[in-house]
Amino acid sequence: MKISILLVIILALFFSGCEKSQSTSTTRKTKIEDCIPPHNPYNDGGGHDAGFNWAAENGTDCDGNSDSFNEGCAEYYRQLNEYNECIANSRK
Repeated sequence: MKISILLVIILALFFSGCEKSQSTSTTRKTKIEDCIPPHNPYNDGGGHDAGFNWAAENGTDCDGNSDSFNEGCAEYYRQLNEYNECIANSRK
């Protein structure tokens, strides 16, 4: 339940940010080279790190027993969504 709410909030923030960037008059076409694939910002062996790595390797929902694990997992999906959106925009 907690992760579902977290994912909804993350997606809402992600999509609201897209609207702002598209409304500026100085937008430029994104190059595929500008798209950054998901990268683990943690790399410390802790719960966030484990969750991020687990999501990258398993590609399923974040439903661990630890808030830090779930947050790391959600961060992977946030970055993945941002990356996929960037790739899609570069193809327009």
